[in-house]
Amino acid sequence: MKIAELTRSRRAIADAYEIERQRIERGLHDGTQQYIVAAAMKLGEASLSAPPQVKELIDAAHHDLNAGLASLRQTVRGIAPHVLRDRGLIAALDEVAAHYGPHVVVRAPHDLPVLAPSVLAAGYFFAAEALTNAGKHAPGAEVSVLVMADQNLRISVVDQGPGGARMVPHGGLEGMAYRLEAFGGTLSLSSPEGGPTRVVASIPLLLERGRSAMPNPEKEDTP
Repeated sequence: MKIAELTRSRRAIADAYEIERQRIERGLHDGTQQYIVAAAMKLGEASLSAPPQVKELIDAAHHDLNAGLASLRQTVRGIAPHVLRDRGLIAALDEVAAHYGPHVVVRAPHDLPVLAPSVLAAGYFFAAEALTNAGKHAPGAEVSVLVMADQNLRISVVDQGPGGARMVPHGGLEGMAYRLEAFGGTLSLSSPEGGPTRVVASIPLLLERGRSAMPNPEKEDTP
């Protein structure tokens, strides 16, 4: 009971953090970013008719402003995308997979339950990081993402690359494991030499006793 209460407490904190992060993201995207874009456009226009000495200063300021905008956009990309909140985890992962090409496939054999914002974000960032790793270490290899839920949200990312992946201190996999721990979740890795590499995240959903999130558990695919 104490473990369940602790997990619920940690989840509540994570949910509150995720809601605040979404608020900040909206402010950056809809407010700050738009002001910077407008300022950059005005500087660009001013540069066209400015005297040479002034033009040099304007161009330098324009360059710095564009660099700041690029940095801001990178920060916004590190925050959960709108599609995750509006259309759910599978749609968001389909968008990530589309960046890598047709060799990356996302499957969800069953409908997912309604997930807390923090769980959605944790699942999304895990899968996105795992796909980034696959693209880096096994470029062009077939990759499958399998998403299922019963008492746990379970996301399996398998690539048919050369294998040999290891959990190293301060590495991406270790970072993923630490983030999952905040939700009482776990990460497992299997990557024999010659492949395939399989990384699996499991996050407890804290469903009511006796309730299952999968409508047909007897048809569950094993990743």
